[in-house]
Amino acid sequence: MKRLTQYVLLAALAASVLGIVLAAQPADDQLLEAFDKARFIEATSFTMTVEVVADRPDGTKQAVVQLYFKEINGKRYARIEFLAPEDLKGQVYISTPEGTFFWQPGLATPLKVSGRQQVFGDSSVAETVGIQFKDDYKIKSRKDVTLPGNKPGIEVELEATDKSVAFQKATVTADKATLRPIKARLFALSGDPLNDVTYQEYATLDKDEYVKKQLIENQLIKTNKTLLTITKIEAKDLPNDLFDPNKLGK
Repeated sequence: MKRLTQYVLLAALAASVLGIVLAAQPADDQLLEAFDKARFIEATSFTMTVEVVADRPDGTKQAVVQLYFKEINGKRYARIEFLAPEDLKGQVYISTPEGTFFWQPGLATPLKVSGRQQVFGDSSVAETVGIQFKDDYKIKSRKDVTLPGNKPGIEVELEATDKSVAFQKATVTADKATLRPIKARLFALSGDPLNDVTYQEYATLDKDEYVKKQLIENQLIKTNKTLLTITKIEAKDLPNDLFDPNKLGK
């Protein structure tokens, strides 16, 4: 009887410990939401200015883009416009739940393109406006890892929820304590790595955290790197027409 009581107590203790461990592990949706919340401000309508520097073996090229974001009927829309260089002014990308669209002066109608379409340097449309992990991915697996400085981290393998998602697979490494992403590796449908995105610097705007600098390293052409730096963010009510591809050029 005494031994049975000991077994019962041990089982209860193990269940209690397991419960604590499980409670400390965020659910999949919570984890993906935390990854997004750390990287983007929470305003439902805002604009930001981004400097883009592309390093190549033959030199460095620079651009400045204006990004516009708005949540319409609970869905995210984004628009990219060039402020510099002069020869790219007039080019516009619009990212919508229905797809990504491109327009430039001379086109009769906007073109539907992939979210992997390069905007400048190695930065695609999806990377320029920021990848939404919660909306576009599900977790395939997760594991604990050790980060530099012997800090605990978490590595999560993701699969796209739809074939239209720019990068069909991704691996995200994050700080386990803060769930702040440190790095994302983006893959093609074939499983080949395309880009490594390192979230180099975080900043805050009115206590709202976001990624200020991210470095994109091309995994197909190892010498190619592109740095995106946010220089200005402004929350403002933007018109819905700004995100309507059918309004481009009109």
